[in-house]
Amino acid sequence: MKTKISILLVLFIFSMVAISCSDDDDVDKQHGEVNVKVTDAPSDDTNIQGTFVTISEVKVDGQAVEGFTAQTIEISAYQNGNAKLLVSETLEADTYSSVSLVLDYQTDADGNSPGCYVLTDDDSKHALEAATSSTTEVTFNKSFDVEANGMTDLVIDFDLRKAIVRDEDGGDSEYKFVTSAEITNSLRIVQEDDCGEINGQINNHAEAEGSLVIFAYEKGSFNAETETQGQGASQVLFANAETSAKVANDGSYKLSFLEEGDYEVHVASYEEDANGQVTFTGLIEASSSISGLLLNDITVEANSQVNLDIDISALVNL
Repeated sequence: MKTKISILLVLFIFSMVAISCSDDDDVDKQHGEVNVKVTDAPSDDTNIQGTFVTISEVKVDGQAVEGFTAQTIEISAYQNGNAKLLVSETLEADTYSSVSLVLDYQTDADGNSPGCYVLTDDDSKHALEAATSSTTEVTFNKSFDVEANGMTDLVIDFDLRKAIVRDEDGGDSEYKFVTSAEITNSLRIVQEDDCGEINGQINNHAEAEGSLVIFAYEKGSFNAETETQGQGASQVLFANAETSAKVANDGSYKLSFLEEGDYEVHVASYEEDANGQVTFTGLIEASSSISGLLLNDITVEANSQVNLDIDISALVNL
């Protein structure tokens, strides 16, 4: 009898030690913080007062971030290096492979319709909808590390120039999102610590007719004939640009959140008609005004700025 009791006592002690070790493992797991931010490369349409998107869910590696509630964001308010914090989450220290956003086209964060829309200068809402569903899940397949007790900042760039087009089909809305496949191409995700920027001045910008937009491409990837023709179902111009920026009235520009690497920049001219619709008129001949810098060979390093002042001349005949 004593032997049986002794065996039971040993088994009980062993099980308690195992539970204690399991608890210790949970306590000892290392965690880090992940911040997901959103920014915007602007639209050219001067009739647009604001562009609003509703994000109903954020996922990391397919798992919804707990505690996240729907947010309706005026995405066009975050440009030129400004970004809005969308979510801050504590995750187990590990390597992750994707971030997903679920866009709600039908309902905004307050339960009103529509969820995604363009607000024009006359304060009219123009619903941005998809043809097949009320939501779209956009997944960014990008590997990133969460280090123990560290902080990882991810930035999602909405390029409204690629994402939203005029609706020429005579529907209730004057604007629409591009197709689901094209939306994926209009957004990109970067790790902020791996990024730098290109900024500067278009010295003789006042000589240009219309407005100017500057585009950044990975070095060697720009094809003028392809990029200046509408691509895909939505006929998107400059579809393969990494990012873009509208040149300000004072001639300044800023190309933000560029991952470390080699780039080339190109300047385009746009003309506005009587209805406020902006039309691409052509590429601009341009050259660097800074000795030793070429527009087709610009190296961007992490956490750095490249100052690139530009001189422009005539429209390029394509």
